[in-house]
Amino acid sequence: MFGRRRPAPVAVLLLVLAVLVSAGCSGAKEPALGNAAAVQPAPEPETTTSITVSPNQAPTTTTTPAPPPTYPLTGLPAADAGIAARAAVSVKIDNIAEARPQAGIRAADVVYEEFTEGVTRFIAVYHSNNAEVVGPVRSVRPADPVIVTPLGGVLGFSGGSPGAEALAREAPVTVVTENDTAVMYRRAGRSAPHNLYTSTAGLWSRASVEAGAPKPFARFLRNGQSFTGPGAMPVTSLHLVPADNVIADWDWDAGARAWLRSTNGTAHTTEEGRIAPTTVIVQFTPYEFFVDDYSVIYPQVVGSGDVWVFAAGSLVTGTWTKPSPEAVTTFTDSNGAPIVLPPGQTWVHLVGPGSTVTTG
Repeated sequence: MFGRRRPAPVAVLLLVLAVLVSAGCSGAKEPALGNAAAVQPAPEPETTTSITVSPNQAPTTTTTPAPPPTYPLTGLPAADAGIAARAAVSVKIDNIAEARPQAGIRAADVVYEEFTEGVTRFIAVYHSNNAEVVGPVRSVRPADPVIVTPLGGVLGFSGGSPGAEALAREAPVTVVTENDTAVMYRRAGRSAPHNLYTSTAGLWSRASVEAGAPKPFARFLRNGQSFTGPGAMPVTSLHLVPADNVIADWDWDAGARAWLRSTNGTAHTTEEGRIAPTTVIVQFTPYEFFVDDYSVIYPQVVGSGDVWVFAAGSLVTGTWTKPSPEAVTTFTDSNGAPIVLPPGQTWVHLVGPGSTVTTG
């Protein structure tokens, strides 16, 4: 016959209750950054508290600290709360041969490359880093404000067709053009139109006081995590033709943990060094003619399509989705889970479906 279990002494019950109440009030909090959107959201709570009760021993409490804050566009540690809370600024940059070497691209958090009448141009988005010289600055295209709306508080460009410039001014961003000569200037030693330059400090001086930090670009890996996904395959080189007169090649440098860019067979070097992002994303995006100017075609970045994500010497394929201009583009793998990127600069190629893209 089993004996009845003796009730726990009242003193022990009171001790357990006191520990539980204390643990619920002692969680550590992240330091305030002034703008919650500046911190890369993590799936973990601020703290994780567990209580272990062993027979004949007092309960013990273990608290795991929250992950440190990160910059929303790179996933790198946010060492400066003021920088983390500021707006992003975006600049349209020339990529014709006469415009090279460009300036300031290596400091960008994210760079988009889009087809523009036989060549490509870049949209460089800055948030966590500064660049004293950025350019050459060129004209806006219809997709640019849609691309930067969730990321950039300021969009800088030289000018543009009336229709494209009107779209930019209707977007929820602050527009800065070459007419603002306190922010943009003509640089000696370059011929027009490839001699217009700016700085991130100048662009930030034009950000509205209401502009907060950009929405997170993606989910980023934490320390100790590896880039992977369903069907991940090793890749050390990428070759694509994003425009009639542009051939882009990327080679994985395991030592630098970066993809090294070549354009038309030559190492693509800026005034600060070679283009070398951590991640390269090939986003297959339909292009359409601009109704205000049929000489212009532009990417339809609202919608969904195929995406190839190159990082850490590997390729993961999946789907990109952007339901509205205000939404950040999401990248999901073949199982529908977010593709989690290594922290660092990301380069996004906006190429038409059926474009030449080969890997090695």
